[in-house]
Amino acid sequence: MKSFLTFTKGERVAIIVLAAVIFLLIAANFFVANKPSNVKKPLHNLDSIMALHDKAVEEYYNSQRTTVNRQQTSSTKNKVTETPRHQVTKSEFKVLNPKLKVQGSEFKVLSSIDINSADTTELQSLPGIGPFFARNIVEYRNKLGGFIDKKQLLEVYAFDSTRMSNIENLIIIDSIELRKVKVNTDDFKTILRHPYIEYDDVKKIVNYRESKGMIKDWETYLKVVGRNVDERLERYLGF
Repeated sequence: MKSFLTFTKGERVAIIVLAAVIFLLIAANFFVANKPSNVKKPLHNLDSIMALHDKAVEEYYNSQRTTVNRQQTSSTKNKVTETPRHQVTKSEFKVLNPKLKVQGSEFKVLSSIDINSADTTELQSLPGIGPFFARNIVEYRNKLGGFIDKKQLLEVYAFDSTRMSNIENLIIIDSIELRKVKVNTDDFKTILRHPYIEYDDVKKIVNYRESKGMIKDWETYLKVVGRNVDERLERYLGF
């Protein structure tokens, strides 16, 4: 037993060195694990990232609106003048909205966009509106016959309240030339195409036209369909 536990000088040195290495490895691992990292963790929530991006774009739009600049000259003091609208370069705008393809070297910042007349390119200048939503908005506008309320954007496929809040202050409804459904002359498919008119309603309309004649007004229409309908539909019907 004594000889088994007896080590030579070289073996004792090797054991001490091995123990020291193990201790250093454990200590190094401890300090590395507890060292604060300078690298910021990326946001894991895509919606949060988009929200920050959209907020930055909106703030930039607001900051570029026409401001009042007070200038003093030798002849006139405290004269209030209005500065021209800021010209945003192509490179500046790409930083704010990299998804938008800009034609030309520069363009003017739009203070507001009319959602009844804007095309898909103009709609894509709004924060959070890419080709997908721009196309959906135009398609729904065509089916509807035009917007009469900003909140109707929430009826667009996949459009949500968060996206709405991001652009609500940047859009207007200026030109309202609604394309109306001609209740007494349009065919079945044309009437059914309107988002506020149900299939059963179209059948009742056509049957009434064939048996009793023209539907003369909104009150008659309500009696024909026999149910409560969206009151906004009245604006889209022509008798």
